[in-house]
Amino acid sequence: MCELLGLCFNLPVRPDISFRGFRHREENNPDGWGIAFFPDESAQIIKEEISAKQSKLSKFLLDYLEIEAPIFIGHVRRASTGGISRKNTHPFNRELNGTEYVFAHNGKLNHENLELGRFKPIGETDSETAFCYLLHRIENAPTDILKSMNKNKYFDWLAERLEEINKYGSLNCIFSDGKYLLCYHDKDGYNGLCFVQRRSPYGKVKLVDEDWEVNLAEEKSPDQEWLYCCYKKTNKSRALGRF
Repeated sequence: MCELLGLCFNLPVRPDISFRGFRHREENNPDGWGIAFFPDESAQIIKEEISAKQSKLSKFLLDYLEIEAPIFIGHVRRASTGGISRKNTHPFNRELNGTEYVFAHNGKLNHENLELGRFKPIGETDSETAFCYLLHRIENAPTDILKSMNKNKYFDWLAERLEEINKYGSLNCIFSDGKYLLCYHDKDGYNGLCFVQRRSPYGKVKLVDEDWEVNLAEEKSPDQEWLYCCYKKTNKSRALGRF
């Protein structure tokens, strides 16, 4: 089972605390790892087709001080559709009308009937095909939806498009255009999606996967607000995050 990580901050922040724990999720997901973030309007994608804990690069990122951004998307992969290769490793990214989009997926889809328009997958995964379908629908969305000042109207429209994809199988995904982070939970409760919101005053965080603890009050500014989206096994109904 692949696992997802989404982070959204009100200010640019390093992801080392959350990413440190997320690397341990590779135990059952050894077929690739990736992280995407938006330092500006463009996305930076770092990914490999190997286990996250085996990767020297993922370890290096824990201590690399130059990575700061308000939005991060992470993924560890257990291959189900498509072979073990970099082109099949999440997150995926594409440009549309001067905006760079990033997408990561957990689940399995019968994707042969999805209409893709001009967007074509580079790899063989159902996940990248679903991403291409979503971009095709965005490109052809009604003008009033795309230019609406009411962002909830746009988010509702996106949720309907994701529900269309969900009809073809199981769909948990995290999606971003660099301004917003959208999280979608499968309509039938496949796996589980949860989020944690942290705001000042902060306390201590202790990882269950390794002997490591941090006092967030010493690491974070009181002005920083932190939304953390991840998976745990639960039977909660579909949830849509609008951050």
